[in-house]
Amino acid sequence: MLKSVKAYALAALLTLALISFFAPRATAQLDGKIQGTVMDFDGKPFADLPVTLKSEQGGAMETKTDANGKFIFVNLRSGKYTVIFHPPQLQQPFEVQASAQSAGPTDVNLNFKEILEKQNPEAAAAFRKQQEDRQKSAGMKEHFNNGLAFLDQERAAKGELAKVPADQRDQAKQKITDLSDKAIAEFQEANKIAPEKDPNHHLFWARMGEAYDLAGRNDDAINAYQQAVALKPDNASYYNNLGNVLARAGKIDDARVAYT
Repeated sequence: MLKSVKAYALAALLTLALISFFAPRATAQLDGKIQGTVMDFDGKPFADLPVTLKSEQGGAMETKTDANGKFIFVNLRSGKYTVIFHPPQLQQPFEVQASAQSAGPTDVNLNFKEILEKQNPEAAAAFRKQQEDRQKSAGMKEHFNNGLAFLDQERAAKGELAKVPADQRDQAKQKITDLSDKAIAEFQEANKIAPEKDPNHHLFWARMGEAYDLAGRNDDAINAYQQAVALKPDNASYYNNLGNVLARAGKIDDARVAYT
């Protein structure tokens, strides 16, 4: 009986010893980290970029970069991994090989702007041009929308002119002129920054023509409508508007041609 008790006690001690020996090793196998910072094609932090981590055994983990372009994978077993980045600008994911180890975190830092410029300068130049055009397009739309807002106000002020008392008419006319100037300035800026081959140039000229017309600036309105017609010769309304201004300016023959 005494021998049996001693045998059980010895087995228990051995079991505890084995647990104590292997537990730190098991923990050590899951303390690897792979982290990094990703910069986008403009050299700025790449926020919300999907990142996948794939192990040699085929297991995968997913995360996204934060607002500062940072990402991290933790509790990794020591070994080799593939870090896969998914920029929406690329047709195929971008892969980097990395190793996780218990000695400390492994950094995987990427700057897609530098990578593109180094590996494919022509593509980098094309991308920069694309970005510039996109920025111009956004600015163009903003100025155009501002111009439309001023044009609506000018149109409303023109409609109220007949209701204004005689002693306030000069002030009302000045308001129309001021709104016209603001609208025209916005349309001119939109026309200036729009890409050369942008299909909207005729719209800018047509809206300028309307702003000039409402303010009674016939010559400027005629020129603007002529520019719109030259850019969009199949738009009947541009000819009609041009004819109206020509007629009011007393250029009846030219108006007839425009109407025709």
